Amino acid sequence: MLILAAALVLCVSLDAQTVAARVASVTGRALFSSGSGASALALAPGNELSPGDRVDTRGGGRIVIELTDGSMIVVQPESVILIKDFRAAVSLRELFEITLGSVRVKINHFAGRPNPYRMNSPTASIAVRGTDFNITVDSRGDTQVMVYEGAVEVTSRVDPSQSVMIEAGRGVLLVPGQGFQLFNVLSGREIAEQNQGNGRNDRGLSASTADNHSGQIEERDWDSPRNIASIYEQYIAGLSEIGQAPFLLRYNAFPEAHLDSLENPAYATGFKAAEGRVVFLPSLNGSGGLDENPTPPGLSAVSPINYSAASQLSMFVPLANNFVIGGSVTGSKIGSGVQGAPSDLGLSTILGQTVPVGGLQTSGSSTGEFFSGSFVAARRFGANSSVGIEIESLRGTGSLAAQILSTGQPIGSLERIDSGSSISQRRITAGFERDLPHGQTLGFFYRYGLIEAEDNNTSHTLNNVPEPLDSTRSSGHSSEVGLRLRGPLGHRFFYGTDISWLGLALRDDLTRSIAVDSHQRDRAQRSSAALGFGYFLNQRTVLSIDFAAGTSSASTGRTEINTGALLQTGAQNSRFASTNLGVQTKLFSHLFLNASLLAIWQGYDLSQGFYPDSFGNTSLITDPFLPLTATGYRPPRRSSDFGAGWWFSNRLFLQYVFSTPYGVDSGGHTLMLRYTFRLHGE
Repeated sequence: MLILAAALVLCVSLDAQTVAARVASVTGRALFSSGSGASALALAPGNELSPGDRVDTRGGGRIVIELTDGSMIVVQPESVILIKDFRAAVSLRELFEITLGSVRVKINHFAGRPNPYRMNSPTASIAVRGTDFNITVDSRGDTQVMVYEGAVEVTSRVDPSQSVMIEAGRGVLLVPGQGFQLFNVLSGREIAEQNQGNGRNDRGLSASTADNHSGQIEERDWDSPRNIASIYEQYIAGLSEIGQAPFLLRYNAFPEAHLDSLENPAYATGFKAAEGRVVFLPSLNGSGGLDENPTPPGLSAVSPINYSAASQLSMFVPLANNFVIGGSVTGSKIGSGVQGAPSDLGLSTILGQTVPVGGLQTSGSSTGEFFSGSFVAARRFGANSSVGIEIESLRGTGSLAAQILSTGQPIGSLERIDSGSSISQRRITAGFERDLPHGQTLGFFYRYGLIEAEDNNTSHTLNNVPEPLDSTRSSGHSSEVGLRLRGPLGHRFFYGTDISWLGLALRDDLTRSIAVDSHQRDRAQRSSAALGFGYFLNQRTVLSIDFAAGTSSASTGRTEINTGALLQTGAQNSRFASTNLGVQTKLFSHLFLNASLLAIWQGYDLSQGFYPDSFGNTSLITDPFLPLTATGYRPPRRSSDFGAGWWFSNRLFLQYVFSTPYGVDSGGHTLMLRYTFRLHGE
């Protein structure tokens, strides 16, 4: 009895000790502000956090917070948390409240049980019954909790009578008015291992027989290399004409004869003498955060190193009877190397690499080569109107090599995937241009394109054992219209406005080793408008300002091939607004400098629905040609270009541009070598 009493007193005294929290590490830009209303300050390792402090990583930062009781918190980018009174010695200490983003929590054991903590979100209260879990909150307040070790009790804050206990390997999504939706958090290979251990052989489609009506979703496709190497998705999506980045419109007030004529062939009648242009454009983007999105659950942040090299030859030649012919030939190569950060807190050494205990270490690289050619024919009618037509073709190939090193229990695994892709587009553009009074010009074009694309695994091994191969085959068409109006507002003041709309329809055949074969229909559209002004301050300096805004939407529907049953639906809506400020000045006859600042405001909504297949299983499958997932690329909120160029002659110049997204990554470096030649005339 004396020993038990002494142990009880010791436990109470230890529990009553004051717990302190300090910042162990900071990556990227992270801010904190105190409850006293002081201005936000940059977080640095060693900073102590107190109740009432607000931590904000929406600048792309990632921080690790250590508690003196041995617990640890990892605040991912794009997150906001409020530190609560964790020092109070009550039955459940309030650790923090998360209002946005994703936080990984690892609670230390005390006296054989986890320390008593509680975390809150706008919709849920999470009581610690386990030691390792993740909390994610989106902009609407929907809360997702995934448990990796132990158990967590989740209670609805709207209706406290509703609560659920989530054990390791399981997750819950709480959406106000929809109750709890349960799902698995195991990866595809872990599910397959469990099924083999249970004597099951249903293609690894399900790890349990939980009620599908509860919204069970097995997030097995999120940890595939194809999603981790998301730069690969970017160039595929861009070639499909519906890239996930906003359609930014800059420098609208100023014409550029070659680029304008390749966009709207009617502008080609502006060439009065045969003229050609050669452009060579290599670039290198440094390592750092890929974008400003929250890290998706189950994935670690990805740091790509991207390079590209592009060259283009364009030529326009006037003929008799007001005809002009021309076109362009373009070749480019892009590549990236991706190294994933550890996705867990503990580290160990396996195969000579430092990897997370119970987590994932990802790496990969992708390359792409693209060639395009176009032919332009235009004719001027009378003194004011021109029409033109352009036929163009693009072909590209890409490859992806990636691996995932898993250190999960009971054994680790090494998964390797090699993929290849091809894409082709054939487009025809019809354009119209009219000269208006006072130097104004109005242009309109319509473009229609056909798309064919394939993405196939060429090799897939798990611990050197061959695995089934995935493939996607896609075909579709696109339509685009654009309107542009430009002109002077004075001797030094110019303006330009641009409106465009793009629509895309794709049909996909999806073969996945973890799911039944399926068809998918994709629909997407994007609209944007921009207004720009340019002002010549003097003969050496020009200023510009551009405003742009737009919206985009995409929807998908996936059905089982054998039965025609609906398997998955998805819808994503986004909007953006941007402002670009630019200045260029000539220091003397050969040297010029330029600088710009681009600011972007964005918002998006993503909703998905999942339905059981003929085996009774529910699967999340992503389409590489039009992925509707939270991993989509989004540019940083602020970026700038700083350049310096040298005119060797009136026809040849070389320019260097440094681009920075202000802490999101280490910036990019681009060279442009441009030579313009004329065969005769002017």
